[in-house]
Amino acid sequence: MSTDLHSTPPSPAPSRRTWKYWYFRSLLIYIGVPYVAIFVLMGIYQRDFIYQPKKTGRLLAETAINTPPVEDVELPTADGLTLHGWRYRAVADKDAKFLVIYFPGNAGCRADRVGDCRDFTQLGFDVILFDYRGYGDNQGSPSETLMASDASQVWDFATKQLHYSPDRIVIFGESMGGAMATRLASECSVAGTPPAALILNSTFASLAETVTWHYPVFPFQFILLDRYPSVERIVRVTCPVLQFHGTADKVVAFQHGQRLFDAAPTRSKTGIEKQFVQIPNGQHNFITMSDMRDAVRKLMNAVTHDVGSGEASW
Repeated sequence: MSTDLHSTPPSPAPSRRTWKYWYFRSLLIYIGVPYVAIFVLMGIYQRDFIYQPKKTGRLLAETAINTPPVEDVELPTADGLTLHGWRYRAVADKDAKFLVIYFPGNAGCRADRVGDCRDFTQLGFDVILFDYRGYGDNQGSPSETLMASDASQVWDFATKQLHYSPDRIVIFGESMGGAMATRLASECSVAGTPPAALILNSTFASLAETVTWHYPVFPFQFILLDRYPSVERIVRVTCPVLQFHGTADKVVAFQHGQRLFDAAPTRSKTGIEKQFVQIPNGQHNFITMSDMRDAVRKLMNAVTHDVGSGEASW
């Protein structure tokens, strides 16, 4: 009997995939891959999500509003750019005793804040508002570090060129601008030149915390380039603090604003107690001067008395 050495071996039995294999394969394809893709894209384009500027041609004061008087101002940055802004003069007093440095939120440009600035002037403040780099008619790209440097330049402009003493400057910030305002007030306080007051509207304790609140299933907080940890900075603020937040805010959670306020010193270096004003059913973009006026007047009366000018009529 002969053996055929060239015979073909039998084919192996086809492998059988278990349901577990198909289940995890489907999870990887339909959930895992999109999840990782979203995470990577957010990491790459995060600043496009955070900063939402309105780009414009040249924005001149004469195109904004004639009353109160508005004038164009320019500011050179540390890295060679030129920031454009507007300076508003108080309606009732040509030589206003106090200046508001206004830091707006993350969207739009200064042309969208004319009403807010006009409201401040009607309370007797001068106002300066420089658009962030990359906003309006400004060149450059926004980032926390560069914008903080720009904010310091704005402070120098107010004190050295406009000749306002620090105790005559109120720093105001809304939403993301509140983080800018808090950082500047903290730095000035540490330097021994605190502003007259820090006023915050609808701002967060930290951007990382707010991002986590909006996207709880993604660990975006670990890849943020700009974190704005205001809750860590406000502890060093020595000026009076006044904060507003709407209870129906869907952009920055009310409890996040409350946490920021809780971290602030109870009293300023001059003894003025901090104040948190809840706006019932207030939403993120709809807290107006009519909601803030009484508290601002009360604060400024206390500040004015404290710096030795007697009671003011705000």
